[in-house]
Amino acid sequence: MSTADESVRDVVRKLVEDQLNVGGRELDPDDDLWNLGMTSLSCMGLMLNLEDALDVELPTELLQHETFRSVNTIVAAIDGAREEDASTLA
Repeated sequence: MSTADESVRDVVRKLVEDQLNVGGRELDPDDDLWNLGMTSLSCMGLMLNLEDALDVELPTELLQHETFRSVNTIVAAIDGAREEDASTLA
């Protein structure tokens, strides 16, 4: 895992912890966020916060349960969106 991956993961974890108000509990990257209180509304807010914090545009089709299942699935979606952006620029 690269330092860049760790940075994205740290940002995602922090934003998820803030969005779900987990009370100082540090999330495991594979915790099921829906079991911790994620709703469709909090998912939308999280997506907007992630886009702002990481300067990335996530396609609206990623706004779904499986994409926002865990910190790891969110990081994978961000990585995928960045790769797609890079490929369209090439």
